[in-house]
Parts: sequence; structure tokens; C-alpha cells
Amino acid sequence: MGGLGALLVLAAYLVACHVATLHRSPWTPGLYFLPLLAMMFSVVAGRHGPIVAGGLTAAVLGLLALVLPRWQGDLNLLYVLQHVCTNLALCWVFGHTLAAGREPLVTRFARIVRRGDMPPEVLSFTRGVTLAWTLFFAGTAVVSALLYAVVSVKAWSVFSNLLNSPLIGLMFVGEYALRRHKLRHIRHSPLMDSVQAFRQGWSVSDPTPSSHEPR
Repeated sequence: MGGLGALLVLAAYLVACHVATLHRSPWTPGLYFLPLLAMMFSVVAGRHGPIVAGGLTAAVLGLLALVLPRWQGDLNLLYVLQHVCTNLALCWVFGHTLAAGREPLVTRFARIVRRGDMPPEVLSFTRGVTLAWTLFFAGTAVVSALLYAVVSVKAWSVFSNLLNSPLIGLMFVGEYALRRHKLRHIRHSPLMDSVQAFRQGWSVSDPTPSSHEPR
């Protein structure tokens, strides 16, 4: 599927989630857990193979099939918890790589794109971008929780279903524009190469930090 087709599918999915939330569709729980399951399958398959990933995904689907029909609470709260926990998990995925002795996650992505050619200024910049993504996902989780608790379910749904993904897209575009400006003297790859590296980087083991990386 081409890039335009993928964007159209994503847009249709997000609109479906928003409409299902407002109209309390019985398909809503499955819609909300679908991206989380896809993310889990992708990460586990990259590290342990598709058989293990498929088995784990099937087990989680079975658990959800048992739990969701018996859930007596507010289903909207369940969707909010899924959204908040997903963003907190992504916050941790990026943030924990900023600890001493680890390679920042965006540095790992850049190493894939640049085939190991990592000047000191690239190492410094990608560390900053890793921090930016960490703060972005933390902020998204906080805003999501506050909108549900203080404003309304409709406002939360607009933010989480209709605005969240475009904001992620803006983060990619903003990072690319800033990189072209701050590192204009360094060879740059197309924006889609960065997106592809983002997908590949989850299955790459955490290498030893470069001796040039700033401390």
C-alpha cells in the first residue's frame, strides 16, 4: 500500500473511532485496542519472530474477549485509560533510552538511516529529539486525562481520535525542518527514510553508545 493509501486508511480509522465513541457502538472497544495490538505484534515479531508475536496477540485478544463483555463500568473510561497508557508507554520507550549508558532511541533510528555515519553534532541533535518525543507523549497523556476528567468525552474524542495523529505528523515534519536548518552542512535523507527507520528501529538491539556521544 502506498503512502497516500495508508494515510486514507488511518484517517478512516480515526473518524470511525470518533463516531463510535459518540454513538456508543458495540465495535468501539475493538477499534480502540486494534492499534495497541498491532504495535505489540510489530515489536514482539521484530525481536522474537511472528509465531511468538501471533501467540501473544491471540492470548491478549482472548483475554479482552472475556473481560470486555463483563465490564460494568464506563466504557469511555476504558478507552481513555487505553489512550493514556499507550502514550505513557511510548514516553517510557523513548525516555528510558536517555539514561546513562544507553543510546537514545532517535539516535538509533538515525544510525539506521545514516548507515553508522554519526558525527558528534548528529548525536547531540538526536538526543534532543528523543527528549522532545518523550515530552510529547507525556504531554499527550496528561492532556488526554484532563480533557476527559475536566471537559467532556466529546472534547477528549476530538483530541485523541482526530488531532493526536496529525500532531504526531507535525512532530515528524517539525523535526525534519529543524534538522535541515541546524545541520544544514550534513547529508540528509528524505523524510520518509526517517519514518521507515522509526519502524525498523524497534527490532534493533540497544548498541553501545558511540565514544563521540556527548555526556
